[in-house]
This record gives sequence, C-alpha cells and structure tokens, in this order.
Amino acid sequence: MIKTTIPEWNDVLKKCIRLTHKYLVDHPEAWTKKLKRKPAPITIEKITSDISKIFNIDPKIKTPTTVPDELVAELLELICEYDKSQRELIQKQYNNQKQIEQVVVGTFLEFYILKNSIEHGWIQTGNCLSGIDMIKQNEDESWNRLQIKNSDNTPNSSSAGFIKEKGNIITWKRRKSTTGTYYWDEFPDEDVRVNLSEENFREFIKEYYKK
Repeated sequence: MIKTTIPEWNDVLKKCIRLTHKYLVDHPEAWTKKLKRKPAPITIEKITSDISKIFNIDPKIKTPTTVPDELVAELLELICEYDKSQRELIQKQYNNQKQIEQVVVGTFLEFYILKNSIEHGWIQTGNCLSGIDMIKQNEDESWNRLQIKNSDNTPNSSSAGFIKEKGNIITWKRRKSTTGTYYWDEFPDEDVRVNLSEENFREFIKEYYKK
C-alpha cells in the first residue's frame, strides 16, 4: 500500500482527515460528494473513507476493461510501418504506458510530496475537494490550496475550469512536456522545495517496488 511510504502514516492519515474536515467547515462549497445530484452532508465518516482509500492504493497496472480499436493498429502498421506480428504486444504496451502515466506516476507524486511536506503543514485531501489535492493552514487561519499535475499537458477540463474560476488555487507541475525538463525548483513552498528533486522522486518509487 502507498501509505507505507509515509513514516508514521497512521498519524499522518488522521491529520489529513482532521484538517480536510476543518477546511470544509470553512469552505463547504468545495465538497465533492453528491447525494441524488445534490451536495451530500459533510461528515468525518465520509472524509475518513475517502482519504483512507487513497492511502490504501497499491499502484499497479490493471487488466484493461476495453477492447483495442483494430483500425488504429492497422493504421499504425500502414503509416508507421509497425510489424503486424507485434500488434498484440504493441497494444498491451500502449495500455500499460497510459496507466503508468495517468495513474501510477501521479499517485506516487502526491505521496512523495506529502512525505516531504507534512512537517511543513501540507496534507493530502483525497478526492474530497474540487480541484484541490493538498492544503495547508497558515498561522492566520487562512488556507493555501495546491493542485498537483505530473505534466503541463495533463490537467483535465473540470479541474482547469475550477482553477480558472477559483484563482487562489496554486497549480504546480512536475514536468514540462515540450522539453522534458522539470519544475522541482519552482515548487510553491520554499521549505519543501529544498527536499525535492527528480532523482529522489525516482528513487522513492523504486524503493516502493523493491519492498
């Protein structure tokens, strides 16, 4: 489980639940949970369930539930001259690559940052808050809000719209897609930034699978 990457993870989980609930008391409009298309009651139980699910993720590739489009394979073979005998392998590799890029790396990224930022006040909010992955409460009781993206070309339409509407959310990306460079030195918290690097992030992931 991804929670094992966090020292004293049970205490960290409790802190995440407590502060997410506190944030929602101040900002109930951010609550993502619906009940018959209407906002569901904000409860510690729902917050606990949601964030606990995130902590219990085991990042791995799942068996696809969709059938590959054979026309795509035929066009790849026609236009790119792919070997037809390798079609099944290429389709499998493509599916695996999508899952790694869209799910696995993103999950590790959030927990890598959590591990290095929890002592500075940042916590993981699971899927409880619209367009927000992590929050931090300041001494004056105000909140910092952070959305984390693996690459500058990965924001989805709903989160992008939320950010545009709620301009006080900080968006940080790990990677610049057009150059393959990284934004670690632009992480929006100076105290956390000094402990982040691409090399350490990759080692963080590798250590998980070694265990």
